[in-house]
Amino acid sequence: MTEIPGRSASPLTPSEQSPTADRALLWALFFGNFVTGTGILLPAGMLTDLAAGMDVSVAEAGKLLVFSGVVVAVGAPLIAAFTSHVDRRTMLLLALAIYLVTHTVAAFAPNFDVLIAARLAMGIAAAIFTPQAAATVGVLLPPQRRASAITMIFIGWSLATVGGMPLGGYVAHEYGWRVAYGIVAAMSLVAMLAVALTLPGGVRIPRLRLASWISVATSPALLLVLLVTVLNGTGQFTFFTYLNPSLKASLGASAALLTFVLAWYGVSATLGNLIASRFVGRLGTSRSALVTLLAMAVGLTLWGAGAGTLWIGLVAGVLWGLGTFATNSIQQARLAGLAPDLTSASIALNTSLIYLGQALGSGLGGVLINDGYLPFLPWVAAAILVVAAGVSIAAMRWEHG
Repeated sequence: MTEIPGRSASPLTPSEQSPTADRALLWALFFGNFVTGTGILLPAGMLTDLAAGMDVSVAEAGKLLVFSGVVVAVGAPLIAAFTSHVDRRTMLLLALAIYLVTHTVAAFAPNFDVLIAARLAMGIAAAIFTPQAAATVGVLLPPQRRASAITMIFIGWSLATVGGMPLGGYVAHEYGWRVAYGIVAAMSLVAMLAVALTLPGGVRIPRLRLASWISVATSPALLLVLLVTVLNGTGQFTFFTYLNPSLKASLGASAALLTFVLAWYGVSATLGNLIASRFVGRLGTSRSALVTLLAMAVGLTLWGAGAGTLWIGLVAGVLWGLGTFATNSIQQARLAGLAPDLTSASIALNTSLIYLGQALGSGLGGVLINDGYLPFLPWVAAAILVVAAGVSIAAMRWEHG
């Protein structure tokens, strides 16, 4: 019998798990990722209503994404490095419990400071759940099933952009932003119950070695690819965080139209991920990353040029969306291909840097809004993505040099 790392003798091995039990677990983790993604993105979909409700500026409200991005960026690799001995069931249930509590607190927050504090704690939960859900699947399932299983549970995060964030924005506009937070709290409870019922106890993961982190930090090719990740996140979130007020300013968008545009973008992002998964093998990860980065830059440039015209915004949203999730997926595959033996460390850092980019972009967008440059956000975002494309080309030379 092959034991799961860190588990005492178990009646089931990874290859002997019941297919029905496996499916139930994957769906539970899928839903948990959907809840995690919705909670992370929720403020972006209702930023104007939240700012008005808390009597703060839109830029001030944007700090909700800045601070949570920093917490996840710092927390994800530290949690991965220092909690390998902790039961994954305990870790995932703790993350969802924190989500339940923090979103409940947010729903009743008497002032913006309490909302910020709740958001910081929520960031810790997000730093735990998504990467550790993937790690758990990697331990429990046999090698031939891991890739498809991890892809499936990450689709839950993608669907948060398609459905969770737009619907959260609609609920906030129609019923109040506190109700939106309350709904995420309720979904967190459902996710907790699902994970508790489907995930066995005693699952632990192998510890990441210090040498792996050092090897990543001293590889020029890996560092350039990771820099692309930071610039990609910074460029996108410079505009994405403030998409709600931007649409209201340029189109006078109603709640229904805002929901439609956000969902349109989310569907495009999901579609882009599916297309990338089919063609990345033919183009290679480096060329695929360049294509998606440039597609987003063109889309955001078009968005800026056609502000106030709905159909141009929709076309731009397709181009921007097609690269959103695809770039993140391609970057992870690119890192794995560059240094297969360092994948655990490099992808942990990549996940962290996605959130660092979110924080930097949200902060930059807030500064620009305070200075009266809201209409210029898509142009700035596009420029940063062009820089990311340039760094990606430089990384290609190191990869093939």
